Amino acid sequence: MSSEQKRNLAILLYGLTLGSLLIYSFSQIDLNLTLSGNPWYQAFQHKLILLGYYERPTSTVIYLLILLLLFAFQMYWLKAAKKGTLSEKTVWKLSLLSASVLLFSYPAFSHDIFNYIFDTRLLITHHVNPWQFTALDFPLDLWTRFMRWTHRTYPYGPTWLLITIPFYVIGMGKFSMTLLSFKVLGAVSYLICVWAIRRILTVSSPKDVSFGMVLFALNPLILIESLVSTHIDTTMAAVFLLAVLLGMKGKNIAAWLVWAISGGIKFVTAFTFPAWLWWRGREERLQTALVVMFLLVMCATVAAALSHELLPWYLITPLAAGALLPGRRTLNVLMQAFTVGLLLRYAPYLLKGEYSAWVKTAREWVTFLPLLGTVVFLWLRKKSFSLSSS
Repeated sequence: MSSEQKRNLAILLYGLTLGSLLIYSFSQIDLNLTLSGNPWYQAFQHKLILLGYYERPTSTVIYLLILLLLFAFQMYWLKAAKKGTLSEKTVWKLSLLSASVLLFSYPAFSHDIFNYIFDTRLLITHHVNPWQFTALDFPLDLWTRFMRWTHRTYPYGPTWLLITIPFYVIGMGKFSMTLLSFKVLGAVSYLICVWAIRRILTVSSPKDVSFGMVLFALNPLILIESLVSTHIDTTMAAVFLLAVLLGMKGKNIAAWLVWAISGGIKFVTAFTFPAWLWWRGREERLQTALVVMFLLVMCATVAAALSHELLPWYLITPLAAGALLPGRRTLNVLMQAFTVGLLLRYAPYLLKGEYSAWVKTAREWVTFLPLLGTVVFLWLRKKSFSLSSS
């Protein structure tokens, strides 16, 4: 089998894995939600609900197998990129394949997209201020049946609300259409991230363009949290990367404006203000600025986790910033390990179906063990290398 045939086979198997994730996502559909009255769909949904809600051990094993395959494929593509046998065009095709397949997935692991939709619904349909009113203020609205955190007011920045308005309007008051529209926003944001990473690395690290693209585009956490669950963080990261690209082109006013839009989505990227103030588009400061931006984004993410809860999608923006540093091998390995832990975080709940004390404890263990194990492994490896050198 030629190398091209092997590559095509890998793409085919990767597509089948994405298809498996697409189908599996509907096993977690909210019991109060019916996306279609079509009898074929109803039969399909019923079987998957049985899997997700009543055959939990089997469901958990399937989820873990899908994760294993996704990580295996990313490692395969990273290895090919490192060898220089993976073109940027192929990575872009894989990204388009991922976005196209997972666009139609159900937001299986989070209800946040429903809150995003209803925040805009408060403004457009109910004509009230989402910073002052909650979903609970409209108990007769049927769209509240499958929401969580119905008691909270709008928690994000103003620019996110402005971005979501046209996507809500496109839905024409139909829930399924509106959900798909918001999923399109997530898919477009994901593709903008991949495109921007490619453009930035072409200048900052031309030998590692494909590698950096794979670090973000084919990372299982990005696939799940950006394309399946569709979180606000992907759009924030996309706008932030566009600002970096504009800054590199010397368009400082436009870069600052776009950066402000990103910071006004969820505030995390606003923490990079000191780096932007120091960088100001100067070519000789670019590499240092990218490192500092990553560190500031990571600090903001840690602060958010400490003040609320460590949630997997919090890593979307750090992964986007980290993809701009493909030469930092230790950083890449640690981020991959943290990605594994964060995605394993879903497994205890999938197994038990409740947030019991055991589930909460198990989530913390599976989250940090891969990272801790990787840190120990890197330390032992470094120590062994030092001893052999001496």
